[in-house]
Amino acid sequence: MKIAILGVENSHADAFGKLVKENEKYKDIEIVGIYSEEEDATKRIIDAGYATYVASSPDEFVGKVDGILVTARHGNNHYKYAMPYVKAGIPCFIDKPFCADLELAKELAQTAKDNGTLLCGGSCLKFIDELKPLSRMAKEKKVASGNICCPVNMDNPYGGFWFYTQHLIEMLITIYGRNVKSVVAYCPDEKKNRLTVIFNMGEFDVCGCYTGEFRYTATLNTLDNQTYNTFCDNVAYTYVNEFDEFVEMVKNGVMHDSYDDLVYPVKILDAIERSYKEKKEIIVE
Repeated sequence: MKIAILGVENSHADAFGKLVKENEKYKDIEIVGIYSEEEDATKRIIDAGYATYVASSPDEFVGKVDGILVTARHGNNHYKYAMPYVKAGIPCFIDKPFCADLELAKELAQTAKDNGTLLCGGSCLKFIDELKPLSRMAKEKKVASGNICCPVNMDNPYGGFWFYTQHLIEMLITIYGRNVKSVVAYCPDEKKNRLTVIFNMGEFDVCGCYTGEFRYTATLNTLDNQTYNTFCDNVAYTYVNEFDEFVEMVKNGVMHDSYDDLVYPVKILDAIERSYKEKKEIIVE
């Protein structure tokens, strides 16, 4: 299997490169090249021995690979880098955020659907083992309320709000499903890492707290007065899950999530941004 990595600024590029280089499980996979708009990023990957060729444009590998990994830090580059491959029917992994614009996400997914292009990706937080007990309780018990806390980086050159926020959404979906009815968000200052969101799940609410603390926590309270807590401060092990999902998708020709599933987190992020900017509740259609 021949693959390329586009936008190697992200640590995911290093993780995937290391897997291919060192893990016997992936001996049939070859990284034929990489691309990034940041020279320091490509140098890092080349120096590590994960690739030997740097493309001059992101579409250079069309017709030359069996799949691509898009790990660019800026979500708008995900659309730009992936679209030529999506149109060509080449399977794509697209890192979080899937796109940093809802309309672009819809267009990318629809184009993939029209061309029969396989897609996967999003946030690796959906794979953390610590969420499994809460997900099970959300199905078995009647939920009274929930709370999820994640780190955020609001002031950055990679899309601001969009850069890091999909992680919390992926945790929310993994535990409670794609059932958000509306959101109310509060952000007193976009240059500070402080953003609070109330997710209306219909029968109960979940409070999402974005802060500057690098830790992922979740709490679920049930109507029979039980409380379930979890936390995770190291998510690096989930990179293997992401890569395996991509490899299996390419080899077997089957997507794990639907096109709508991949767009859904972007829909919620769009609602959050509109809510704190417009200072009102936003209904999720």
